[in-house]
Amino acid sequence: MTAATLAAGGTVAAAQARLARLGTTLVAPAVLLVVAANVLPAFFGFYASLRQSFFFVDEGFVGLANFAALLSDPATLPTIGRSLVFTFGSLAISVPLALLTALAVRQLGPWGRLLLTVLLVPWAMSPIVVALLWKWILLPSPGGLLASIFIALGLSPVTFLTNPALAMPTIVVVGVWRNFAFAAIILTAGLGQIPRDLYRAAAVDGLNVIERFRRITLPLLMPSLLIVLCVLTISYFNEVQVIIGLTGGGPINATTTLSYQLYQTGFVELDQGRGNAIAVVMFLINLVLVVAYVRLLGGGRGARA
Repeated sequence: MTAATLAAGGTVAAAQARLARLGTTLVAPAVLLVVAANVLPAFFGFYASLRQSFFFVDEGFVGLANFAALLSDPATLPTIGRSLVFTFGSLAISVPLALLTALAVRQLGPWGRLLLTVLLVPWAMSPIVVALLWKWILLPSPGGLLASIFIALGLSPVTFLTNPALAMPTIVVVGVWRNFAFAAIILTAGLGQIPRDLYRAAAVDGLNVIERFRRITLPLLMPSLLIVLCVLTISYFNEVQVIIGLTGGGPINATTTLSYQLYQTGFVELDQGRGNAIAVVMFLINLVLVVAYVRLLGGGRGARA
């Protein structure tokens, strides 16, 4: 090996080292921001869940007493159940609806993009504004939009928000209306990554539309569906502003979810210790659901297909 070759190798190594340092320097502010905004508050929340704290006064370390009080409360399990009903009920509607919207956007071309832009308006709105809008729509008095339509048709107004049997389905519909377009954007981008040659080859092989969807679209769209499921699950499970604005957890606790209980305990009753314990439980449930999605739908199936 000549001296020139050694010098050239040293120059390349030095250049790579400089690029690595530059990359670290450029990424460091973003990493620090993520740590400051997400990681440190998460650790502090777990620390605070082990302490007794009322009205922002720390009364000392209590270990797992806040978790024991939470899990021994007979209202906790029904509250978790309502959270899961709201989450999976919303997913059962929003994911197929988002997939149909994404397929329509791909087929309609420019008109599809216009449709998606219009559907994105609810997602861009504040959740409280969405709740107030739907409260006006669903108000059973003559001032409500649906009530006015029912009265004009000679029908009695329906009490969507004060009927325990209708309150949960109502907030599910509102949650879906607000969030499904965001999922449609992700699925539209996923559809755009599927080569059209695959569909042409499948058509030559005689596969019909349903078979092409089952054998090509769905397997190759699985990574995008995984992202959609994870994002929407976290969003729905943590949803609280729509519930506050529409039902306030009622009627008769019919819409009291774990996120609403967290709001009530930590921000209304100002029991920060138990409120942080609820937050930790919510984090663990979200983590279990996301890991389950990854194990069921991940593993590179889309890439192998």
